[in-house]
Amino acid sequence: MADRTTDAFYETRPNSGRDSFVIANTVTLAAGTLVQMEGGYANHWDETGSTDIFMGIAIAGDDSASTDGTWLGDTSGAPNPDPEVTIDTSGVTLMNMTLAGTVTQAKVGITFVYSADSDPASMTLNASGKTYAIGILYRFRTSTTGDVKLFTPQEYIAYNFESPGS
Repeated sequence: MADRTTDAFYETRPNSGRDSFVIANTVTLAAGTLVQMEGGYANHWDETGSTDIFMGIAIAGDDSASTDGTWLGDTSGAPNPDPEVTIDTSGVTLMNMTLAGTVTQAKVGITFVYSADSDPASMTLNASGKTYAIGILYRFRTSTTGDVKLFTPQEYIAYNFESPGS
């Protein structure tokens, strides 16, 4: 290949911080779910795999069979599987979150936040037994509550892995 010397125009879209992904087969997601990319599909954050990337928090979705606000994955659709879930991938700040561990002003900006599952109510400042941080303590509220800035997928990779893509 040689360097380009003539114009070429490609279809693009701006990075909005909100992206939609196909939900893993038979997986039910709901608004407020912490989501990971697992094998190319959106799934519940479970803090178990080095190839699963934290994506953010579910904010919307589609599922014609659902009447309760959840979205059930069905990858059998052709040519494109559906439904999809929309995830806030911008590194949103979750405010007034109850956190396991003691929240102090001195921990703001330097203490990572972890979760063993996809429920933000499970977030903790305690790294014991945890492998992958999903965010950082961003504001002190009380000794048990604070604001958590979630990592973007890129921040998650940069913090948790020495060699992204390896």
